[in-house]
Amino acid sequence: MPITYQIKPDEKLVTLVHTGVVADSEFLSFYKNLYTVPQFDRSFNVLVNLQQAESTARSTSALHELAEFIQKQLKNINPHPKIAVVAPKDLSFGLARMYEVFSSTASSRFVVFRDADDALTWLGVSEKLKDDLAPP
Repeated sequence: MPITYQIKPDEKLVTLVHTGVVADSEFLSFYKNLYTVPQFDRSFNVLVNLQQAESTARSTSALHELAEFIQKQLKNINPHPKIAVVAPKDLSFGLARMYEVFSSTASSRFVVFRDADDALTWLGVSEKLKDDLAPP
């Protein structure tokens, strides 16, 4: 599966890992289905790891559609959860920043990082979990 997730209830954290090439349709389907998972808590912080992503492009329409969808999902959640994206590659970093533009939740609650440790620190993840989540 090009996108996988883990829910860490003790840390109030959801981790997502993109691997390889993920088509727009699969990208959108994954995120829409994630919000239907009973264990998924919309108030949990989110770590999106794009370190192993090989997508050569992401359409602006897919990014805009996802931003609108997530905005609706978080409408009654206050404060919005923190969303940290780890994107060391220039293209992934740029696409994540483009998503930020489309998202009304794009404030200090959505930050794109090139370094995973910086993202984990910003999310307030425990040192033990940092070791478990550290990239290879």
